[in-house]
Amino acid sequence: MKKRWILILAVIMVFSIGTTIYANGTDQEENSITNFDEVLSFFKQMHPDWSDEQLEDMYNDCHGDENNMQNFMNW
Repeated sequence: MKKRWILILAVIMVFSIGTTIYANGTDQEENSITNFDEVLSFFKQMHPDWSDEQLEDMYNDCHGDENNMQNFMNW
């Protein structure tokens, strides 16, 4: 019984450490789209009836400036 608990704790530690290493190794900035011009063609495909101004307003509502996400997370 004691060996089983040690094995379970060892497996939990391995998964925890692996997840932490993986999370620290991924660069979120590299994968994020931060430029409206990069997504404009995709937005036009998804919302063909919207004007460029409406699409940019939607983009700014979601992304805005750098402080926007911080404000969003603290609501």
